[in-house]
Amino acid sequence: MPDCRSAQHSGGREFLHDDTDEHHRRRNQSAKFHDDHDDDGSISSSATIDSCETYINFTSIRDPTTQLEEGVSFTWPGVYEDCESEEVQGRNGPPRQLRKIVLSTLLEEDDLAPLFDGSRWAGTRLWGAAVRAIQYISTQPELMPTGIGASDGDNKKNITMLELGCGLGVPGMIYHMLGGSVVLTDQANILSQLEKNVVANFPETALSSDGLGPENRWPIATNPDSDAKKNQIIRAMPLSWSRDDTSNLLRTLGLSETGFDIVINCDCVYEPLYGKSWRMLLETIDELLRVNPKCKVVTSVERRQADGIDKFLAEMNRLKNVGGVEKVMADEEKKIEIFVTTGVVS
Repeated sequence: MPDCRSAQHSGGREFLHDDTDEHHRRRNQSAKFHDDHDDDGSISSSATIDSCETYINFTSIRDPTTQLEEGVSFTWPGVYEDCESEEVQGRNGPPRQLRKIVLSTLLEEDDLAPLFDGSRWAGTRLWGAAVRAIQYISTQPELMPTGIGASDGDNKKNITMLELGCGLGVPGMIYHMLGGSVVLTDQANILSQLEKNVVANFPETALSSDGLGPENRWPIATNPDSDAKKNQIIRAMPLSWSRDDTSNLLRTLGLSETGFDIVINCDCVYEPLYGKSWRMLLETIDELLRVNPKCKVVTSVERRQADGIDKFLAEMNRLKNVGGVEKVMADEEKKIEIFVTTGVVS
């Protein structure tokens, strides 16, 4: 989430939590968020079959006594794991079930101090624009890494993704489940929760954000032509949007010359809540496209009144290193739009 947000109100943002418990209501009221169940997009019995929450089997995990939300879980169609249950049958192999990702949505005690900071609250929500973004990417063969459904896995490269303002990091985690190497970035003040969730769900492929030396660079940075499966990693790192900080991040990862293949940002533009932080987001995008003009930047937004998105798109089209911006998907019911930005390829 942007690090220069001011807390205003949710403005009907499409998030997938039933935000009715006293814990979140108190935080929402303190930050002047609306607690409007007709408009907040939270899960209800009327969810359509094509809804974001149904598609990923979204579940809110609550304390049985207090009914306060402690976390969320989700799955992704086609991503399985072995299980011990005899009731779940595998095809020509051991029993399997959809792999479930479980994320804590509880902020650390030290992070609860500024109750009027809307960005930290937003970083614990799963937004519909995030689900639609990874749905779109999963339908684009040229954006998909080695993983399930890959018929020519031996010839696939290890595709890298950078998620900006990731919050819970759901799109990036799903992309990692599908075989990609992912860096999840957000403000330093919510990174502890993010990194714990990454390590808990991907203990074999998660890298720590503590070390900054050469030994902590990506395997793909030192040996990009090696077996893609061995190079699939995921990590959480702090990033404040700016050209300099983006350059430093790439240098730390050993990607200063290659950059990322895909950059994704979901619901990061909404002026009533985040102000004009989108200007710094544009600076970051411009730098990433300068380093790798072939990078695809996927921007998923939910349209709302006075959201500032049109100004953001107009400015993005004028960036030095942007070759074009194309709207590739529109969900009229949920008012979600997805844009793909490409660089200037000579």
